[in-house]
Amino acid sequence: MRKARWTSTLAATAALLLAGAGAGAAAADPAPQAAAGTAVGWRALGLAVGPEGTKAYVVAADRAGERTPVVLRTVDLRSGAVVAELPLAEDGAAGRPVVSQDGRRLYVVVADRLVAVDTAAGTVLSRTPAPEQAHPAGWAPGTLTGLAVSPDGSKVYAGQNGPAGDGQGVLPGRVLVFGADRGAFTGSLPLRGHGVNGLALQAGGATGYVATDLGVEHLDTTTPVPTALRTVERLGAATELAASPDGLRVYALGAQASAGTGYAVDTTTDVARPVFTFANAPVDLHYVAVSPDGGRLYLLKDSWTPQASVLAYDTAGDVNLPGETRTGFGLEGVSAAAVAPGGHALLLAGIRGTGSYLTTVAI
Repeated sequence: MRKARWTSTLAATAALLLAGAGAGAAAADPAPQAAAGTAVGWRALGLAVGPEGTKAYVVAADRAGERTPVVLRTVDLRSGAVVAELPLAEDGAAGRPVVSQDGRRLYVVVADRLVAVDTAAGTVLSRTPAPEQAHPAGWAPGTLTGLAVSPDGSKVYAGQNGPAGDGQGVLPGRVLVFGADRGAFTGSLPLRGHGVNGLALQAGGATGYVATDLGVEHLDTTTPVPTALRTVERLGAATELAASPDGLRVYALGAQASAGTGYAVDTTTDVARPVFTFANAPVDLHYVAVSPDGGRLYLLKDSWTPQASVLAYDTAGDVNLPGETRTGFGLEGVSAAAVAPGGHALLLAGIRGTGSYLTTVAI
């Protein structure tokens, strides 16, 4: 059986994550942990792995009476121990974090703010609200969603849903640009769709893709503010994206994911085609990821159940590889997933009993 090898990508979310080994970084695989895993809080909300492969960052909600404080916990993957805790907010929800390629910065959406963390010092650098979003009186601004970091770490791209009125309708969303050095948002690109989901940057970061409820948009990211290039043909509403290492494909989950269908986007033509379909539907698919050599596509199936499993596909033949399926994680549901940069281990965080645990699975 072919050795399964993984790379982390954005997702936004979902997707999985945008975290890669920086120049000169030696990625290390985590040591196998005890089956019980590492306790990381009441509910794990998101997970990222540092490019050196020795640390995992878990964003979790704890319980404090009626409040749910948001905490960032750093796990040493060599020992399985929590080695640092950093409070992010006294109450609220959070998204999935992303780490810069040099490992020095972590970004995560907490409530209505983009939080920047210095991973070496273990301190919060900034908590920045989204710039004002024009909307009619009585409407609510859109929430911040998926994140992506430019390869040089100078920019963070953040999706933001469009404003919505109670029973009155919705307006288009946008992609925001956050300047890492300035610690402030520096521009925005309006989109066609209201719901803004995953972001994925191609190799080198010159272009990127954003998933919305009206389709996937191809963006030029070489300019200070991204510009729209094209809309992907033959692909409607989309949620999670992952780019292949060679930059020739972007994989998308969307409106047909419940029927087990995912798509590959040809980045030279921006035409999408189905690449896999389950025989049995409905299914719950999330966390799409691609192997470093581009030969495998991975997805997490039925994540919110004890039957959660990781599925593997041959990207050249577009066929399911049941012999490479991983299952039986000892969790009642998986709420976050990431891949060790070395490519030999999968990290899963999920619920068991009254808490959440981080566990390592060899792949």
